[in-house]
Amino acid sequence: MLIRFAVENYNSFKEQQVFNMVAGKQTRHSSHCLLVNGKRLLKSSFFFGANASGKSNFVRAIDFVRRVTLFGVESIKYNDRFFRIDPSCKDRPGVFQIDFIADDIVFSYGFAINYLTREFTAEWLYRVDSSNSETCVFEREGTSIVTKYNFSNDSKTRFNIYCEDLKSSELLLSDIGNKNFDKSSDFNIFTIAFNWFKNLIIIYPDSYHINKNEFFLNRASNTDYLTNMLKTFDTGIEGITKGKQLAENAFSFLPDDIKKNLLNDIDQQLRNQENVTDKAKLTIEDSQFEVYLEDGEIYAEKIMLDHGNPNELFEISDESDGTKRLFDLIPVYEIGQHERVIIIDELDRSFHSKLTEEYIEKFFEVTKDKKSQLICTTHDLNLMDLNILRQDEIWFIERESDHSSKIYSLSDFKERFDKNILNEYLIGRYGAIPCIQDDDIKVEY
Repeated sequence: MLIRFAVENYNSFKEQQVFNMVAGKQTRHSSHCLLVNGKRLLKSSFFFGANASGKSNFVRAIDFVRRVTLFGVESIKYNDRFFRIDPSCKDRPGVFQIDFIADDIVFSYGFAINYLTREFTAEWLYRVDSSNSETCVFEREGTSIVTKYNFSNDSKTRFNIYCEDLKSSELLLSDIGNKNFDKSSDFNIFTIAFNWFKNLIIIYPDSYHINKNEFFLNRASNTDYLTNMLKTFDTGIEGITKGKQLAENAFSFLPDDIKKNLLNDIDQQLRNQENVTDKAKLTIEDSQFEVYLEDGEIYAEKIMLDHGNPNELFEISDESDGTKRLFDLIPVYEIGQHERVIIIDELDRSFHSKLTEEYIEKFFEVTKDKKSQLICTTHDLNLMDLNILRQDEIWFIERESDHSSKIYSLSDFKERFDKNILNEYLIGRYGAIPCIQDDDIKVEY
């Protein structure tokens, strides 16, 4: 579970901004909290703020740590930048720290990176025990790396070799954690921390079918579950089925040259499988297919939706944006059974307010007593209600006068539980609202 995240000099975050999932003293909505390793942690948090305040940058910042830890500096994108409004920030490193619990161990991990050279100027990993006493697994400053961890002599020798071979563009956690040591190894502590980032789920507004490694609909039990959930959310969908046809016909919407190359690649892939009857998963544009060989021909099965007439089925691409978004987000309920941290940018995109509220309530219901967390950005102000969320679950992001982003919690205002916080927000008590210019604007026709 996520405990705390701090970011400095990344996109709109100039000075260090801190977000945490530690529950306050409020007693309302007790099911929204979980006691883990002696820490009372929230199962959800929601960010509110004006457009261009930095909400999406917050999601990107966490995703940046995830990508760089798992895939290295090669995963850095063009928009992973320093705070560009202030020229002095160009020479400052981006600094990230994330505290989390994995396998009942509390970790504090972080690094500092030079965006221009893509080199790490600092990195650290601490293990925190139940009394909040810290043990330095390693601390890196420039080329110097020290440890106070209780390594055996052989492990200490090997650790020193890893440190000597480490490049300035590499993270030590990634280098060691990716080796998948046996659980009895001294280095398993690295594997546990590294694997936590593998289980971190980030969903953007343009994401689709997030469970890519094993597509959610490919298991019959999940198909039934998804159908029931789509009925619950009143989409008009009464069933999900698969339509079978020759792959050449199924892919007729593609240009001929692309279709030909695709079919050749599929044919080669299927024939190279140990079992040629096995199905392969394939995503083309917004459609999901299973392809397989049968009597020497390539067939494709496509997900189809029944709206009450089984003779006239619909494709996912025919559905409304809100229904498509449910195909992205309903698998979150299954993912939440496996104790994940799930971060969604613009949860309410294309959703009716009532549907968004129902979606959140359902998350708490299906992940009860599970060590899963849901962290979202949203523009749905109807969620700003203490009958729906706790005070410490409501966070704001505001754009400051220097265009940097500031993060703070509703808990900072110590409001009463029966306060109408939406009204207070709209009149500007908490900030984080759009400042609309009232200058006269002449429109010429």
